[in-house]
Amino acid sequence: MASAPRRIFNKISTTLTSSRINHSSGRTSPRGNINQEKIRCYSVCVARLAIMAMLAILIGLLTLLTWHFTKVYTRTSLNALAFGLRYELLQRPMLRMWKILNSTVEITTSQVKLSEYVIRKYSKAENQAQQVELYEVMRDVTWALFASHKALNSMSIKYRNGFVQAFHRDLRDKNTYYIYSNLYNYTMVEPYDVNQSLPHQGWNDQTIHGNISAIWYREPLDPDTGRKTGKQKEIPPDELMNIAGISQVPDGAASWHISVSKFTSSPLLSAALPVLDEGGGSIVAVVGVTTALYSVGQLMKELVELHDGHIYLTSQEGWLLATSNSSTPLLRNSPSGPTLMMAVDSEDEIIKSGAKWVEKAYGGQPPVTRKVHTAAARLGHQRYYIDSFFLNLTRLPMVGVLCIPRKYIMGKVDARAFKTLMILISASVCVLVVGCICIFILTNGVSKEMKLRAELISHYDARRKAEASSNFKSQFLANMSHELRTPMAAVIGLLDILLCDECLTNEQSATITQIRRCSTALLRLLNNILDISKVESGKLVLEEAEFDLGRELEGLVDMFSVQCKNHNVETIIDLSDDMPKVVRGDSGRVVQIFANLISNSIKFTTSGYIIVRGWSENLKSFNENEKFYVDEKALWSAFQKRLKKQGLHEKTCSKNDNTMILYFEVEDTGCGIDPSKWESVFESFEQADPSTTRLHGGTGLGLCIVRSLVNKMGGEIRVVKKNGSGTLMQLYLILSTPSDTPREIYEPKFSEINLKIVLALNGTMGRTILSQWLLKLGVPKWEANEWNELTHILQQLFNPTKFSQNISSKVDFFLIVIDIGLLNLSTDIWKEQLNFLHKFNKRAKFCWVLNHDTSNTIKIELRRRGYLLMVSGPLYKSKLIQIIETAINETPPLTFFPNGGDKIEVHEEIHDEEKGKNGKKSLQGLRILLAEDTPVLQRVATMMLEQMGAIVEVVGDGAQVVEALDIFIHEEKKGKKSIESTPYDLVLMDCQMPKMDGYEATKAIRRAEMESESHIPIVALTAHAMSSDEAKCLEVGMDAYLTKPIDCKLMVSTILSLTKSRA
Repeated sequence: MASAPRRIFNKISTTLTSSRINHSSGRTSPRGNINQEKIRCYSVCVARLAIMAMLAILIGLLTLLTWHFTKVYTRTSLNALAFGLRYELLQRPMLRMWKILNSTVEITTSQVKLSEYVIRKYSKAENQAQQVELYEVMRDVTWALFASHKALNSMSIKYRNGFVQAFHRDLRDKNTYYIYSNLYNYTMVEPYDVNQSLPHQGWNDQTIHGNISAIWYREPLDPDTGRKTGKQKEIPPDELMNIAGISQVPDGAASWHISVSKFTSSPLLSAALPVLDEGGGSIVAVVGVTTALYSVGQLMKELVELHDGHIYLTSQEGWLLATSNSSTPLLRNSPSGPTLMMAVDSEDEIIKSGAKWVEKAYGGQPPVTRKVHTAAARLGHQRYYIDSFFLNLTRLPMVGVLCIPRKYIMGKVDARAFKTLMILISASVCVLVVGCICIFILTNGVSKEMKLRAELISHYDARRKAEASSNFKSQFLANMSHELRTPMAAVIGLLDILLCDECLTNEQSATITQIRRCSTALLRLLNNILDISKVESGKLVLEEAEFDLGRELEGLVDMFSVQCKNHNVETIIDLSDDMPKVVRGDSGRVVQIFANLISNSIKFTTSGYIIVRGWSENLKSFNENEKFYVDEKALWSAFQKRLKKQGLHEKTCSKNDNTMILYFEVEDTGCGIDPSKWESVFESFEQADPSTTRLHGGTGLGLCIVRSLVNKMGGEIRVVKKNGSGTLMQLYLILSTPSDTPREIYEPKFSEINLKIVLALNGTMGRTILSQWLLKLGVPKWEANEWNELTHILQQLFNPTKFSQNISSKVDFFLIVIDIGLLNLSTDIWKEQLNFLHKFNKRAKFCWVLNHDTSNTIKIELRRRGYLLMVSGPLYKSKLIQIIETAINETPPLTFFPNGGDKIEVHEEIHDEEKGKNGKKSLQGLRILLAEDTPVLQRVATMMLEQMGAIVEVVGDGAQVVEALDIFIHEEKKGKKSIESTPYDLVLMDCQMPKMDGYEATKAIRRAEMESESHIPIVALTAHAMSSDEAKCLEVGMDAYLTKPIDCKLMVSTILSLTKSRA
């Protein structure tokens, strides 16, 4: 396996070396080649052996170092973790002990305070009855505290005369007892002086057990109420539990001690506290509280149960108080009763060994300030972690010891350390072997440089192929666009000619109209595909020209309102007052964006409304606190972050302070889009639901083109969530305003004329928007959506009483805007309704909002009755402003606002020019040379032009055009012809023709005209619709640019604009 690559490598090396040697010297001996080959082989072998040896040493060192540091670091980490665990285990018994101690102290202190209060109250008892009353009160007080703390074993109080009262819980039979002595054996004596006493002297200097004259009684009690449940029973002194006396508090301070009882199997922790007299210098009684250490042992058991260890608690002298092993006895039996057991005498071997080890480590009694922490104490046959802590109580210091087997923490570590070492050694050997093999193989392979070079070459070839494929695709689309537009232009042109024929029957006219619509749909699809191809190829170029944004959008809404009116859908436009009137950009593409969005909404909306909102913001004054129409501030914040990320906020502002961000919303109440499809609907040939193609038609290109155009204008578009049904699309565009035109914000002053408006409109949303706008301006308004409501408002407004009152004050200017749909046009009732309105004619101005299908009969009747102010729906802000200004200024009234505003006015102007002032056609007398190679298009264009009165001559290629004009140009050079005697007023030039195309023909004509004073207008007529094609036409010298299919109106207006100076 390895010999073949080695031979190839040697051959390559030999070839390279021999070529280098031959280049340096013309002749080389064969002996020298052999020696060089041997030296090369030896050097390669030595290099390989050196690499393998270095690799073996490096791997060995790395293995040992890895094992060593891993073991050391692991052991250190585990020791730290073990110490934390042991510390936590030590802290919990300490906390439990402190909790018991604090609880005991609180109870004892409470009992002392209550006892001082009661005893001081009866400090001047003069007889035995008062003394008995004192003891009864003290019994009740002591029982209240004892019953409220279930963890107490006993509570007692010993008075200065030796009398004792105590409560005791027997944990064996779970009974509660009250213990007291006979009162007759005690007398009232003076209090005990603390300052003069000796450590072991009491009031009567006698112990409870030694008081032979006293008779002790015990009576059972109800553990809840404290009431007596049985007869009192005399008991011997040896059955008494531990009762604190003056011997525990010789200095008047609280003290702790350990006691035992035959009623429990564990030691008891007792606290003693003196009760002082009113002066605070004498002890009148001693309060004692006893708590079992059973809970401490239980906690210890729970802590070490999972850790296989031991915890035990001893006094400083070594008495065993509590342990985690519940089976280990803590007391030993003796003839005198149970006594404490030393830890070194414990039956548990671990506790016994640990106590001996701690005793040896401390050297006798351990000091209070010293603690032990060791990790290698041998107890029996194992090593243990041993840790200790101190709990320093008054007269009762205690020591806690924790013993945990070392194998519990480090046992698996030590076992795995050896396994790890074996694994590392084995892995090192394997790596060494594999490394040697890999080195041997890789030294005979191809170098990284050669691989990289081959990869770069491959990438370069792939890129070149991709660019070529993209160019082929673009060229193919351009050619297909030309080849498809040419027959489509012929089809649409012939259909237009057929529709002008007056001899067609209704059925034929309807059929031709349907064919015309299908042809237009195919042309629209072709335009969409062409737009997509422009975007993908990066050839989409946006124009930069000034245009009236508001007028374009309003004209678009007016156009779609006709279609929406038939579907009972309300179309509304709501542009803010700060929206710039004139902006710079590509008006056609902006209109295309909103046309696609509105048409898409119309397609899926059967009722409700479609609204276009818009507002603006200067890019330089970027404001995060912008108020939005809907609760989608997060979306606009994302848009603003995207602007800042692109650098538009700083770069654009530095170049042009007039850059504006125009925000828009297009909202409808249609079926809506599923949230999972919000992104995919903007892809090519994608729709939210494939079934919609069968119901509503469409190719799925509209929204894709919209997003491409929006992104091209520096903006973004997306679908967002809205309340209710329908779809809400939000977008923004970055456009600029003309630098020489100051930005004006419309600020009407209607309050000066005391304007009041009545809005009687059908559409709820449009009426609401206008109402809110008037409310913002401070204009009083009334709303009505039906005839009865309107009549009620008018009768209230123009009530004779109110009207006479208003005459004396400032005169109100009433404007009543009425939708024609409020009238009952299905019968003749609408005339009676007009009669009702006629009596308010002198008190208010009326304006009628008409539909596109309002009959001429109604319009004539309205004019006859004096209603000359009429506009077409829908009604929006700009129209309402024109209505108000017209009504206020009393200018010649508007007879009708046609849809589209100025565009329709231009259309009417053209229409008038077509007819001519004296009955002539618009192109009457013009001589036009048509250069077209397609016979059908020749016929279509000729018929269109001749119908307009033009004289047309047709040629088939560019060479014939040059030849036709060449004679005229040469004669003009010689001075034989004048400009007025030009044979043609204009040339319609197809760009793609045989022999000589339109570009070459135009260049030849312009070159010939350079030596003469003539200039013949040339209009390009082409099926190419790219903006680059238009630029190319204008560059070669053409005066205008028309695309196929031919738009008759646009062609006429273009011809007239170019031939006016020659007329």
